[in-house]
Amino acid sequence: MLSAAWTIATKDLKLLLRDPAAAFFTLVFPLGVAILFGSIFGGRGEQRQDLALAVWLGERTDAAERMARALESAKGLAVSRAESRAAGEEAVRKGRATALVVIPEGFGRAADLLFFRGAMRLEAVVDPARGAEAGLITGKLNELAFKQIASGITDPARSRALLAEARGQLATARFSDPLMGPTLGRLFDALDAVNAQTERAGAADGDVKGAGGGFSFQPVEVTVTELERRGSAGPRSGFELSFPQGVVWGLMGCAMGFAVSIASERAAGTLVRLTVAPLRRGTILLGKAMACFMACAIVQALLLTMGVLVFGVGVSSWPLMLAAVVCSSLAFVGVATLLAGLSPTEQGAGGMARAILIVLAMIGGGSVPMMFLPPWMQTASSISPFKWALLSFEGATFREYSAADMALPCGVLLAFGIGGWLVGVRGLTRQRAF
Repeated sequence: MLSAAWTIATKDLKLLLRDPAAAFFTLVFPLGVAILFGSIFGGRGEQRQDLALAVWLGERTDAAERMARALESAKGLAVSRAESRAAGEEAVRKGRATALVVIPEGFGRAADLLFFRGAMRLEAVVDPARGAEAGLITGKLNELAFKQIASGITDPARSRALLAEARGQLATARFSDPLMGPTLGRLFDALDAVNAQTERAGAADGDVKGAGGGFSFQPVEVTVTELERRGSAGPRSGFELSFPQGVVWGLMGCAMGFAVSIASERAAGTLVRLTVAPLRRGTILLGKAMACFMACAIVQALLLTMGVLVFGVGVSSWPLMLAAVVCSSLAFVGVATLLAGLSPTEQGAGGMARAILIVLAMIGGGSVPMMFLPPWMQTASSISPFKWALLSFEGATFREYSAADMALPCGVLLAFGIGGWLVGVRGLTRQRAF
């Protein structure tokens, strides 16, 4: 019995090894997946993509300019200057920036009167779809703002200017505690003495508060707000953010099923029998492509209906949503045809379809958020139809794309559809599938 079992086992292994595609996706591909996950989750932090920020200066002061330059030179940030607040918000809305940092009017004056006029205020307008980065941005802004404070204290020239301004405010300030004024005066004198004795950096850390509200020290205040939809108030629904991911995974299932069905019908001889009907090969493939297209469209329609009616997903433009549905369906029809034409066997086609589509989903944002991908993988994501399908659906919902904005993702999706169809049909013809 053991001998017979061993014979069957070796026979199956030989059959597996005789099919290069099946052998690769069974034996070699898992190693590739392990390396891919290691690159995503185990890579060095410094290899990750910098956070893209837009910065708008509400005033043209030295303090505001220093803060902007500090952001531009900070590690882990990719900063661009916005011509206006509206232009910066548009960059966030279209996904070109994760957040808009606003250095408002009065920032420079608050820096000069830090001890008497409250905090230096900053505002971060963030993309709701990138909420995970909001905490990182807030922490970075606080860090850089405190560095600006420290530079003012440790730079003797700036420190003297700040102390002179503070003395002027001290002369007119009223405190509930009569000892507060003299105490601050002696503190300023001591700081003046430090400036006179050394040009090197010094550090001072304190928090002095008056009991009656005449004096308070709160150096930095960062306000984080989510970018609102045009003409609409209120937060976006979390389902509005997860809806595109659900759609592309539905498309992946359709493409995988279509590719495997062609391979199985080819192996069973069904495609050959269809030609006896008689039917042209082009007609048979077109019929299968139409079935795949309708399945993709139905899946998207069902998810869209459920999202709008049950979970409050908002559609900014129904014509653009229709364009996204059509172009995404065509793209995955092309991908399915391509996969069917790459392997002559059912096992190879099934393994290839699962493996390739999962990888494309991972690098295209359908599985792993783009922010966690290393830079090289974010660049490679452009070859994934998942990325462009996600962009098209987000553009028709919370990103509120115009027709011109939608042209790029839809154009790329159509290119995937046409290119995949042509290459896949040629591959099936060369294999003499039917």
